[in-house]
Amino acid sequence: MARTGRPREFDREKAIETAMNTFWEKGFESTSLADLRTVLNLSSASFYAAFGSKKALYEECLKRYTDTCGEVTSYLDDSSKSPKQAIQSMLRHTVTVQTSSTSPQGCMAVLSGMNCCDDNKEVETLTYSVRKQTRDAIFRCVKRGIERGELAATTDAESYTLMLDSFVKGISIQAKDGATEEQLLAAVDYLLMNWTSPMN
Repeated sequence: MARTGRPREFDREKAIETAMNTFWEKGFESTSLADLRTVLNLSSASFYAAFGSKKALYEECLKRYTDTCGEVTSYLDDSSKSPKQAIQSMLRHTVTVQTSSTSPQGCMAVLSGMNCCDDNKEVETLTYSVRKQTRDAIFRCVKRGIERGELAATTDAESYTLMLDSFVKGISIQAKDGATEEQLLAAVDYLLMNWTSPMN
C-alpha cells in the first residue's frame, strides 16, 4: 500500500514563507486550498497533517510576516532615537518593504484579511489586532514626542496618531496601485514636515 504524507524533502519553514507570499498577494479568501497545495507541492492529506487548516496556516503566515518584513514596532519603540527619527525609520522601512520587487506589494495585514465572509470573521479580527498593534506603537511614539517637546503640548495625540496611521495604511494601497519607492519616500518627507516643535 502506498504511503501518504509530506514529501521527504518537506521544509516547513520554507513552506510557511511560500504560503505567506501567496496569502499576501491574493488575500485570505481568494487563496484556495488548491492554490496552497499547488505552491507547497502537498497532497490534501499532507497539507492537513502539516498545518491543520487554511486558517491555521494563515495565522502562522501572518505571524511570520509581523515577525520579519512586516515588523515595525521595534522602530517605533526605539528609545535610542528621537520620536521623529523613530517615526521616520518606521515609515521608510514600510515603504521599502511594500514596494520591494522581491515580495508582493502592499501590507499583508492591510490587504489580505479584510471584508471576509461571516465564516472568516476571525481572520478579520486577527488582522485588525495586528494593525492595532502598529497604531498603538505610533501612539506611544507620538506621546513621547509631546513629552520631549518635539510636538506642541497642545497636540491631540489621538488625532495625530490617526493621521500617521492613515498614511501607513495608505502606503499599502498606493504600493499596490504602482507607486514607486522614490515617490512614497518623498511623500514621507512631506508628511514629516508636520512634525514640528513649538520653537520651529
